[in-house]
Amino acid sequence: MLLIKRPVATVNRVYRAPNVTMLYPQVVGHQSIYASIRMNKNIQERMIDLVRDLKQPDLKTIIDGSYEIKNNQRGIFSVSLVGLAEFGGAHPMTMVYSLTMDTATGENYQLHQLFVPGSAYMDIINAEIERQIKVRDIPLLDEFKGIAPDQDYYVSDKALVIYFQLYELSPYAAGFPYFPIPLYSLTNVIPEDGLLSRLNYFI
Repeated sequence: MLLIKRPVATVNRVYRAPNVTMLYPQVVGHQSIYASIRMNKNIQERMIDLVRDLKQPDLKTIIDGSYEIKNNQRGIFSVSLVGLAEFGGAHPMTMVYSLTMDTATGENYQLHQLFVPGSAYMDIINAEIERQIKVRDIPLLDEFKGIAPDQDYYVSDKALVIYFQLYELSPYAAGFPYFPIPLYSLTNVIPEDGLLSRLNYFI
């Protein structure tokens, strides 16, 4: 399939529901209508998941949200949807859900799909996260047990960024723990025709 390398164009859209206002991107004017439809469907479904997971059934929940485009080059569109929920309590709750999609097909990739099947990608990433936890003196709620195959992540220019939700790894006051993993350190576990190979100039 021909690789569509140019950035995708987006416009702002707003999802509104009772006590919910979410700003999200919509892909427009793309070369592939099929890929556009698939990307937009992925974004909308992930946004609805975010709203659903932020809502507290026993509390009045007011949700505001926006998004951050992390990568839009070489046929990769990576975006983070950020939702902030107010419950009238001591502090609000924030969640971040991300998507990393192939702009030629519209497919959204889970973390494990970026690597050679059966490779030691998790060992490499876990070792780097453990190193950064020590160097950055990141407080932990419990011992770091490693990432999951569907771990939250996004892709920036030359790094894979692993992150954890609030309370998942660190106390609330520590915020979101983000761990940039240089792509060159993952060269041996990235398929030659894989999504990340487009950004990894060391392959």
